[in-house]
Amino acid sequence: MRGESSQRTSLVSQLWFQLVVAIVAGICAGLVLHARAAVLGELGGVVVRLLKALATPLVFFAIVDAVARAPLTGKMGARLLGICAANTTVAALLSIGLGLAIAPGRRVDASHLVTTPAAVVVRPELTTRHALEALVPDSLARPFLENQVLAVVLLALAVGLALRKMLASEGAPGRQLAALVTEALQLLQLVLAWIVRAVPVAIFGVVAGVIGSTGFGIFRALFWLVATVALGLSLHVAVYYSLLLHLAGKRPLAFWRASSAPLLTALSTGSSLASLPVTLRTLDAMGIVPAASRLAACVGTNFNNDGIMLYEVVAALFIAQLTGHALSATALVLLCATSAFAAAGIAGIPEAGLITLALVLEAAHLPTELLPILLSVDWLLGRLRATTNVASDLVVSTLLDAAEPRLS
Repeated sequence: MRGESSQRTSLVSQLWFQLVVAIVAGICAGLVLHARAAVLGELGGVVVRLLKALATPLVFFAIVDAVARAPLTGKMGARLLGICAANTTVAALLSIGLGLAIAPGRRVDASHLVTTPAAVVVRPELTTRHALEALVPDSLARPFLENQVLAVVLLALAVGLALRKMLASEGAPGRQLAALVTEALQLLQLVLAWIVRAVPVAIFGVVAGVIGSTGFGIFRALFWLVATVALGLSLHVAVYYSLLLHLAGKRPLAFWRASSAPLLTALSTGSSLASLPVTLRTLDAMGIVPAASRLAACVGTNFNNDGIMLYEVVAALFIAQLTGHALSATALVLLCATSAFAAAGIAGIPEAGLITLALVLEAAHLPTELLPILLSVDWLLGRLRATTNVASDLVVSTLLDAAEPRLS
């Protein structure tokens, strides 16, 4: 685990430097080439198409692997799922509230920003019928061909539970299938790592195309997006999590001071997985029983994705506002459900936010063609998301520990 964490930290550090270089180079190219830089924007579209092609199989195998192997048994496992569901619901409500109240996509004149080289595809309005068809497809292949993530998630849950039952019987076929699923997931992660290495090139092209065609207005729009997400994550941690700690009989200020090491590790590396050893040491120092800390930090991290949920819902609202799409109540519910389910099981996958955000936009019938614009700030928001997710691991472990005497 330590070797994987160090590799992950090294990858994040390299990517951070490459993204900064790509943004600066893109600005320079846009200023020099002006409108001629528009063709470079197509580089972002290529990366988005690759991410969309990889998204559904990656989510499928990640969820099957997590469901089949996760030791979620007994009352503590049920309590973990309940706490995670409550946290996710609060994150969803907070993201929708802030996204609609601040409306970061309407803080700038977007009429010239959305005319990027990658033409925005106008999608039909999402209705309840579309939602039901996405949940219950007429073939097993359709969800993968059309990126219907909720149907893929339901199929993955069914396959994962069936595989879990086969493993419980200790039969050789079950172990062999589980090994194949794990190997397929590792293979897809390797391909994703290759695509992630191309993200700086995509950002260079998108920044150059936008700057050359429309000027610096896009950065003002992105500033409001970052500010909204940062405010939401801060409120979720400082207010909601602190309230949970208070209800558990803990002193929030003392708890956050004791938790500074894993939180700062997550902020610096942008990875909850790289922070895991520090998180476990901190929980041990706090006196959290190992059963609670291991379950919440090692297993529950697949479900403690409040940071991803809040960011992706706000980002989807940002895209909708920027392009003039009015989202119905059905679309908002699908936004939250897709973000929550797609993130389950892929917490340890590098740059998982790039995958899940593409699926979230697709599920809500929002244009994914503008996704490359968000890549330029994703590295920063990724650090804030990871810090929030680690804070969630710490708080959930504490809540499980506080409830343990009543469960025994």
